Amino acid sequence: MNDTQLKRSIQSVGMKCFVKYFEHFLDSTIKNDELVELLMKNEGWIESGCKTRVAQAKRIINHGKSKDALKIIVNSSKIDAEINLQAKELLANNNVVQSRG
Repeated sequence: MNDTQLKRSIQSVGMKCFVKYFEHFLDSTIKNDELVELLMKNEGWIESGCKTRVAQAKRIINHGKSKDALKIIVNSSKIDAEINLQAKELLANNNVVQSRG
């Protein structure tokens, strides 16, 4: 995954979504269908959009680009302070950035 593909995947997931549900996306014991249901329930998004978000988040993680994605998010001017802080905390926690499960 190159930088252009990474940025496109981040856009597909949404920066806030990637950070908010990062630990869920990272947890390989949670099935994709369960993640889709979680996003639909919590965010009120439609199923197809949730499937895209989950697939792209998993793609970022599976390509070992989660740390790079979080760095892009931290440096973005498009996110609010709370999401920025959460992304910084995730970056600081090396155990979280590594694959789980």
